[in-house]
Amino acid sequence: MKRPTYTLSSIIKKVFRSGERSLPREEICSRLEASGLITGFGMDGSALLAKVLRMDQSPVRVGRSEAIIELTYQPHQLFDLAYRFVRDTHTPKTLEQIAAELRRQTQFGWNQIMRMLQLERDPRFVQYQGDARWFLAEWTLANDQVYAFCRANGITQVAARSVHHFLEQEAGVAVDAMFLPALDDRFRLDGETLYIIARDGDEEEKHAGLEAAAAVETAEEAEPEADPAEAGQTAAGTIDAGLSGASRPQPTDAQQGREEQRERSETHHHHEVHEQLHFEEELSMNTVQNQSVLEEVQQLLRQALGRLEARSAEMAQEVVAHFQQSNMQAIEVLMKEKHKNEQIALGIQQVLAAAEQQ
Repeated sequence: MKRPTYTLSSIIKKVFRSGERSLPREEICSRLEASGLITGFGMDGSALLAKVLRMDQSPVRVGRSEAIIELTYQPHQLFDLAYRFVRDTHTPKTLEQIAAELRRQTQFGWNQIMRMLQLERDPRFVQYQGDARWFLAEWTLANDQVYAFCRANGITQVAARSVHHFLEQEAGVAVDAMFLPALDDRFRLDGETLYIIARDGDEEEKHAGLEAAAAVETAEEAEPEADPAEAGQTAAGTIDAGLSGASRPQPTDAQQGREEQRERSETHHHHEVHEQLHFEEELSMNTVQNQSVLEEVQQLLRQALGRLEARSAEMAQEVVAHFQQSNMQAIEVLMKEKHKNEQIALGIQQVLAAAEQQ
């Protein structure tokens, strides 16, 4: 059973609450047991803590005594910039992506950033097993919520391009929650479709469905036979019809032909009506889907525009700081970035205006 699972060092980070720099060893073990995060690792809290303490880039170390465990994180400007970058983009990032952004924002070289930026020690950053990206410890996971919603509403697949809209508008997933289908065997992304796979507890539903099908088959086999009295009346009616048939007018060949033609006409009409309804239903669904995609694109463009505006405000403060340090080269870089951002923002505004006029 594959589920998104924190790495061992990330589990230890999750134990520490905001503002805590050290904790008694017993308290850490107690919180580990109570959190349920170590379920499936085959070790208790004490063994897991001992294993993390032996790591080269461990987020914790032994304090003044063996009974006290403290964080190894030391505040630095690079860590704060990395945290702000991941928080503002609200997207998990690899170390290389974070380093590239910090190199753009600061005067540090690539090798300096990679050497100094040890996110394993920062309690604000966590990782999941099998995923090289860094997440924020404050983010929540929405996989269970999405799976429960899909199973309750009979949803077995979602178009990949509309997953974002589906999570927010239908499943009600919080904006600060992460959805990680690639780390969960209850979901499978195949091409342009995200499939929801029934697991574990759904076996009872399957068994109940088989029992219901068997009950229907039994009921069909046990249908009551015709009553003898009714059978006698039917036979008598048939005999009477045969005896009086000679006196009743028989339909001519022309009448039979007109009757068959009428039946064929009605059947053809029913097929046309069904095809028309099916076409109208597909047209309506395509229209709704196109509107959903357009709304999603507009929302993403507005978010991008907001981030560009926020970045412009940040650059104004950075220009002042560089001016005080007489760092004209950094100011020149910021002015080029500002011009580029303004051009992009203008293009986005024009696209949004054109979309709203339609």
